[in-house]
Amino acid sequence: MLTKLQLLTSVSAIGMAIGTVVTTIVAVQANPSIPTGGNTIPARESAVDRTPKLQVNSTKSTASEPPVATVSGTAETGLVEHLVVRNVQFYGAYWCGHCQQQKSLFGAVAAAKLPYIECAADGEKSQRQLCKSMNIQMFPTWVIDGKYFTGTKDLKEIAKLTGYQGSMNFKYQK
Repeated sequence: MLTKLQLLTSVSAIGMAIGTVVTTIVAVQANPSIPTGGNTIPARESAVDRTPKLQVNSTKSTASEPPVATVSGTAETGLVEHLVVRNVQFYGAYWCGHCQQQKSLFGAVAAAKLPYIECAADGEKSQRQLCKSMNIQMFPTWVIDGKYFTGTKDLKEIAKLTGYQGSMNFKYQK
């Protein structure tokens, strides 16, 4: 019979493995020219290596997400700049496959500039208390003008929700 710690570790490892698969599938579907063999898509640490470890000291380790493998265009970058100016917030968790998919739609350069807020307690730059105070219950969650929108959104939908008037020649679709 599994102990609670073994069960939690197994569930966590499975969740991270699924996130990796989803991210890879999105990257390949979004850009069919990406070969699926070799090291074209950045390698990620083993899910087992990234599972939370029981720690004896008070030092807290943080987990980070895999890098975004898609490429940003000027439309994606323009939309992100608009989101920042409009004070839009994107709440997620490093282990969330849907959050990885959302970031992949923006491409690596634009995704790095997203107004992203990490909600996982063990995530890098975690803002768990802010997520709790905002009553974030699902990932991803977009907060636009005080309204909550959950789930992966197509970039054209985000543009429409935020009043973006720039180029909508986005490279990837949901």
